[in-house]
Amino acid sequence: MTNIFKCLAISVLLFFGALDTHAQDTIQIEKVEVKAARSSIGISKAARSITVISKQEIESSPARTINEVLEYALNLDVRQRGQNGVQADLSLRGSSFEQVLVLLNGIKMTDPQTGHHSLNLPIHLLDVERIEIIKGGATRIYGPGAFAGAINIITKNPNESQAKIQALTGQYGLQQLAASVTLVGKNHSHSLSVSDQQSDGFIRNTDYTQQNIFWQSEFSFNNSDWTLNLGQNSKAFGAQNFYTANFPDQFEETKTQFASLAGVIKKEKLRIEPQAYYRRHDDRFELFREDEGFYRRIAQGGFANDFGDFVSWYNGHNYTQTNVYGAELNLQYQSKLGKTSLGFDFRREEILSNGLGEPLSKRISVDGEDQSAFYLRGDDRENRSVYAEHNYVSNKVFVSIGAMYNLHTDFDDEIFPGIDASYQLSEKFRTFASANKSFRFPTYTDLYYSLGGAQGSINLKPEESINYELGFKYAGTGNLGTVSFFRREGKNLIDWIRLNGSLITQATNLTEVNINGGELEYIMQSNSFLKKVAVLNQLRFSYAYLWSDNESTGFESNYVLDFLSHKADLLAQLKLTKSLFIDCNFSFQERRGEFVRPTGEEVKFEPVFLTDIKLSVQKDNLTLFLQASNLFNQDYFDIGNVANPGRWISVGANYKLNLKKTR
Repeated sequence: MTNIFKCLAISVLLFFGALDTHAQDTIQIEKVEVKAARSSIGISKAARSITVISKQEIESSPARTINEVLEYALNLDVRQRGQNGVQADLSLRGSSFEQVLVLLNGIKMTDPQTGHHSLNLPIHLLDVERIEIIKGGATRIYGPGAFAGAINIITKNPNESQAKIQALTGQYGLQQLAASVTLVGKNHSHSLSVSDQQSDGFIRNTDYTQQNIFWQSEFSFNNSDWTLNLGQNSKAFGAQNFYTANFPDQFEETKTQFASLAGVIKKEKLRIEPQAYYRRHDDRFELFREDEGFYRRIAQGGFANDFGDFVSWYNGHNYTQTNVYGAELNLQYQSKLGKTSLGFDFRREEILSNGLGEPLSKRISVDGEDQSAFYLRGDDRENRSVYAEHNYVSNKVFVSIGAMYNLHTDFDDEIFPGIDASYQLSEKFRTFASANKSFRFPTYTDLYYSLGGAQGSINLKPEESINYELGFKYAGTGNLGTVSFFRREGKNLIDWIRLNGSLITQATNLTEVNINGGELEYIMQSNSFLKKVAVLNQLRFSYAYLWSDNESTGFESNYVLDFLSHKADLLAQLKLTKSLFIDCNFSFQERRGEFVRPTGEEVKFEPVFLTDIKLSVQKDNLTLFLQASNLFNQDYFDIGNVANPGRWISVGANYKLNLKKTR
């Protein structure tokens, strides 16, 4: 705790030792419209707790990846297995990593194999305009998967032709290069971005490589606007202890390919929003890494390493391919009574694997892999959802009431209703309340996985919850604050548990788990107070406290009951001179629960205080920066037995070139 008091003392001294400079202009977050219902609404009027991470915060952040930006968001638990975007699981308000829906420009990026792949996105941090975090059950807004909320990542849409490049190097052989170019015409624009990064790893078997390519085109025709996105993300990484500590030398390689087309058609009082998308994901998981210095195939079968270890029962790696096809249509009609929305959503999920699914009638060879690699199993399923919602907005009142009726080929049909309401108490204060029912289907890993001491269950039921929230919002010039209290009553929650005395981790439906909590967030941007204390250019503070009605008695919970009971975050930007900035991110995290060492020893998660810092110098279109993550070199675990790196220092530069064409 000593470091906490040191950092707080430093912050106070900087706060009151302000220099007489002027705060730069910022985009007011309270004016941003987000999809907190089937139709968009201003964040200050929305009857939900919503966090928006702005472009300025992203660009100035010490974070190197989207995962690290999310690390400091209100009540969002980013359980990182590998740093710099290698792999992370998202937990929102104490949810499991499967219960948070990730979207890219409003398109669902959920993978039916496992939620571990939700953040395999084909974009670099330089591509991101803002991130919207909708907390609470959002099934009637976004559909299945938005069990505890949704995270929508919005990419940039520059209004001028430009080129950007970023180069970065750092400890542990870290190398990163990213570049983008945007060409803007009268009624169209086109952007292409590419990035490549790699690291030797901070300990054995934590090396990685990662590449992204992303294309975005925007067109305007008469009363319609269209956006085309194409992208690919490729990763290969040492997965030390990622999924089990019994076999530490794991390795994984993934490739995500993505395409979407979304439109907005406006006809007087009618607004039509169609979208269609395709996502393919290929995954090769090696329980025993096949590489120099690790394991090699033996001609007679099995794998062996140079230390004399021989694994006769392991004859090959896990190969999985998923294909997702989706389409959605949303209609909005504006009348004197408000805005009425009707929608339809279709999604088809297919899987080929040598371990997940039902036996295939004929095996299929895996392209580009060893001749012994075949898909032996497969499955497919379809989901259809019908939405109806009505929003009423006046000067003081906002009410959104709606429902989603869901039809699935493998599970029972069901309706999921909800209501959100807010009331303007005064010019700057608004109160809000909501109640929504949500659900999530089990993934194919939940249903079928059986390897390395983990066992799925084909008998799993969809998990359901009812989400309640009550809160207050403050919206002033350059200020935005939210206080909220919530309860999520969960039924048939899916967790991977290990019974006391057992070596097997199994998927099961926990009958009932209720999560309760309170959260506070306050944002100061350009306002009268900051102009008086001008060294402090912007500030965001948040705190969340969670507790559960249930305890993991008689078993160890991997996900449902291992949440952050306390999380406090402070983000501050200090403007020392016209061109010199210091950005500081502080996070205190206290996780409940424990994990088991390979020796059988039970270890409790220890509280941790994380500090990321970035020093940047801006001159015209050039920015030079020095940044450090985990500045105080803390030892900590987000997930049992998966070590996180200590202090990691890097340096880099950004350069922007304007090409002088505007819309």
